[in-house]
Amino acid sequence: MNEYAEIVGYRELEKGTRLSVIIPEKHLGEYLKRFARDGKVKSEIRLDDGRTITAEQRKKVYATIRDMATYTGYMPEEMKELMKYSYISETGSDYFSLSNCSVTTARLFINYIIEFCFRWNIPLLDHGLNRTDDIGKYLWQCLKYKKCAICGKEAEIHHWDAIGRGIDRKKYDDSKHRKIALCRIHHTEAHTIGRDTFAEKYHVYGIIYKE
Repeated sequence: MNEYAEIVGYRELEKGTRLSVIIPEKHLGEYLKRFARDGKVKSEIRLDDGRTITAEQRKKVYATIRDMATYTGYMPEEMKELMKYSYISETGSDYFSLSNCSVTTARLFINYIIEFCFRWNIPLLDHGLNRTDDIGKYLWQCLKYKKCAICGKEAEIHHWDAIGRGIDRKKYDDSKHRKIALCRIHHTEAHTIGRDTFAEKYHVYGIIYKE
């Protein structure tokens, strides 16, 4: 079993280092009790060094793969390998492992599987905004597939840079205006609270969209 964890404290002892670890949103007491031997459960800890895939990236990949597996009926491990080979086939990338690939490879693979979900309308248990590792690419994908950048529902185009009143929008070239894809609810909210407040609340922004 692999789980994302956060080290929140440590203390140096003569025989090693004692760690205080939190696994967010998981309660594993029964699992640990079942597999404990002499009050201990052996585990592996992988510390992020900034060069290889981070624990946060790995968490995003596996969460998205689980959603895809649930939707398609594949086992998560099968789904993971299918998506890796699909990514390799489309990009020409070398084979990689999610245990030690580079941060960049992990980021590109996350982009790929999120876009795959958008393309085939695979529902995510968490908002794509929380799954992405590349906000700019994610906002572009939302515009391409008409998915709300905040909640993932069907979206319409919101002009981040206002066009202004009295302009015929059917004839006006808005290609140089920044845009964002928002559902009707979040589109209305953006107009109600204003662009800057909306950006600060959701940590999103408008982009120049080109296919």
